[in-house]
Amino acid sequence: MKALVSMGALLVSATLCAESLGFFEQKFTSINFEKGKWSRNAQLPCYKYTASENGATVDVLRLGTNNLVPFRATTGLTVVVCGSTAAFDEGFEAIKPVQTAAGPQRSGS
Repeated sequence: MKALVSMGALLVSATLCAESLGFFEQKFTSINFEKGKWSRNAQLPCYKYTASENGATVDVLRLGTNNLVPFRATTGLTVVVCGSTAAFDEGFEAIKPVQTAAGPQRSGS
């Protein structure tokens, strides 16, 4: 009986831990929001950015790398920036950057 109870508790805890938190975080050295496509709301010490139209982009230069990662949002998705950490809502689409001699650019631009 104890074995069944222990096994049940283990299965329940594994199921509960498997749920998504609804966001992902990125540590960054630089973050750039596409001009005119984001609103900003101060929630000190953090800032909340909300996409005001579909296709709004945000470029993230990841901490400790030279990887510039562009993300595309749909209307209403948010990014909360606190210090050097950005918490993104689920639903952002990563855009593969194109490397050129002039520097990284978003594909499809």
